[in-house]
Amino acid sequence: MFRKNISFRFASLSMALLAMGCTLGGNTFAEPPAASAPASFNSELSYQMYHTMAAEMMMREGQLKPAAQHYAAAATRSSNPAIVRRATEAAIQAEESDLAKKLLSHWMKLEPDSLEVRQYRILLRSRLEEYDAAVDDVVWLRDFIEKKEGHGFEFVVSLLALEAGVSNAYEIFRRYVDKVENSAKTQLVITTLAVNAQKYAAALESAEIVKANGNEAQKEQATRLRARALLALQRTDDAVAELAPVVENSEDNELKLEYGRMLIMADRRDEAQPVFKQLYADQPDNADILYTLGLLYLEQKEYAFAEPLMKKLMKIPERKHEASYFLAQIYEGQQRFDEAFIAYDAALDGDFARESIGRKTLLLQREKGFDAAEQWLQQQIESASMPARKLALALARAQLLHDVEKYEAAIEAYNAAEKFGASKRDILYSRSLTYDKMGDVAAAEKDLRAIIRDDPDDADALNALGYMLTVSTDRYDEAKVLISKALALMPNSAAILDSMGWVLYKLGDYDGAEKQLRQAFGKMRDPEVASHLIEVLSRLGKLAEAQKLLQDMLTEYPDDKMLVDVKERLAELSGS
Repeated sequence: MFRKNISFRFASLSMALLAMGCTLGGNTFAEPPAASAPASFNSELSYQMYHTMAAEMMMREGQLKPAAQHYAAAATRSSNPAIVRRATEAAIQAEESDLAKKLLSHWMKLEPDSLEVRQYRILLRSRLEEYDAAVDDVVWLRDFIEKKEGHGFEFVVSLLALEAGVSNAYEIFRRYVDKVENSAKTQLVITTLAVNAQKYAAALESAEIVKANGNEAQKEQATRLRARALLALQRTDDAVAELAPVVENSEDNELKLEYGRMLIMADRRDEAQPVFKQLYADQPDNADILYTLGLLYLEQKEYAFAEPLMKKLMKIPERKHEASYFLAQIYEGQQRFDEAFIAYDAALDGDFARESIGRKTLLLQREKGFDAAEQWLQQQIESASMPARKLALALARAQLLHDVEKYEAAIEAYNAAEKFGASKRDILYSRSLTYDKMGDVAAAEKDLRAIIRDDPDDADALNALGYMLTVSTDRYDEAKVLISKALALMPNSAAILDSMGWVLYKLGDYDGAEKQLRQAFGKMRDPEVASHLIEVLSRLGKLAEAQKLLQDMLTEYPDDKMLVDVKERLAELSGS
């Protein structure tokens, strides 16, 4: 209601409305700004007119607090509810809570059975976290609507959810359940609000109550909400297990779609694929299903199955660019390179433009050589009209130069990219990696510090700087502080867990390093993470496990430099 009613009701106040209002004698409970006010007024009407017009002018100029005071001065000496309402709205908008309370009290006396005044008071009380007091108004409003129209309970739930904000709505309704009605129906509302307010532990608790006491429909809804809460808590396997029995006996395709997505998030794609196949059979034109099933086939390199789905997705205008991007990957996987180039070009106007630029650049370099890739990028930079597109292309060119170890040229390309006027964060981050490769730690640190200065919670920059200091300097304590902050911001990042493990290793905490690196490797089976874990295991005397992990990883990545280096160190340590 606040969003709908407060911000645009102050454009004018007619003279007729002022003339119709009855006047009240006595002082106001809000003294208006007095600097420009007349010393006295000829009549009550002139008093009302002056303060109302002054308030309107100030509202138009954005001076909310003095405008609210002027409105209140007029409202508290008037018995016209329309004027009091305007004053109340102005006080709430100006965040003058005490004044708004007094105006609401005055309005309540004028219209004790007003539905609107109760709604405003509920929402003001929710803003002020006066949750217990708000419950009394919720009950009054529920009963009033129920008598007039029915559905009183549903009305107050909607009002709280839409207008009070999910956290405030949850707090008010939790008290409603404690004081007024504790049933499966109300507990289901609590579960819904708790999930929306990200109070997942509370959601799990209330969902269990519904599952124990509700009817079948309520139990199913509680199970769905409980699964979402578990997923939000990153208990993905528990979320899947929660929802699986319901899906098994359901014909609800929306539920099956939700379940299939949970399987993907739990990294159980083999189980997700048949779910999406069934969904596709039932809804062959559903864009989300086409997209997801196509990606599942693409990920498993089942290109013949993925291609027709993405071509079908291309016929949906709003999805054609992303479909082109994934079609290009399909063509690339089938070594249909000319078609892949065309498809990547078709994706350049969509959300995957940056990814398309990067993949086409790599493909051109691999198939036609460095010169062909750089020439294409230069042509695209010259023809692009939007700064964001120019920046993406310039960064791709700099990355291309970096990848072929033309570091000085890459730095020049990054510097040139700054002229496009877009955000410098990506330039600074990428350039720091090139400086690091050149061995210029000071320049790399300067760029990363600039990012962190602008955004102290940039986890990637914090981690990059911490890892660089770990690998390239002996400033391990400083590095640990940076990586710790990054890990607090992104506790499930495999890259940051790896950095933490490696800095702990450098600080001599081998047990702590092993714990962090095992977590990192469990999330990302990467040669660099593996090489770190192998070295830590060898230091802890777990040579057999280290040797086995090394052999397994060399089978997958026989030419990886970090694995080859750690193999030599492991041989020295084991004496073989």
